[in-house]
Amino acid sequence: MKAKSAISGTVVMRRELVAPCGMNCNLCSWVLDPAKPGCAGCRPRGRGCIHKKGLCEKLARQEIDFCYQCEHFPCASLLLVEKRYLRAHNYSFVENLNYIRKRGMPAFLKREIKRYSCPSCGKLLTVHSDICPHCRQRHNRRSR
Repeated sequence: MKAKSAISGTVVMRRELVAPCGMNCNLCSWVLDPAKPGCAGCRPRGRGCIHKKGLCEKLARQEIDFCYQCEHFPCASLLLVEKRYLRAHNYSFVENLNYIRKRGMPAFLKREIKRYSCPSCGKLLTVHSDICPHCRQRHNRRSR
């Protein structure tokens, strides 16, 4: 049975907000930051993975649920996103996918809650900013 969410204290992460590419949309600034217009996440929107932008036929045909299930993992298009996110946000899609593959979704969600809970207010931080979208305290992304 697949875990639908992970809960730690008052922090909840939903499984359906982990995109096929390994982006945890639970931690996206467009999902978390009340100052942004908001996004439901790649899976709930039903529009596929925003980072892969329709470049993967297997995802488009729903033959795989996550990129790690493909024999070409990690493919060139995923590595392009990986490079950009590692440089700009210290965030690894490939690391996330490997962790999910080896330890499962419940363990991944628990790890993410531990890594991305704000030490000041306890709510989730975003991968896209050093500033908590809830209490506005600054935290170093490089230390996560």
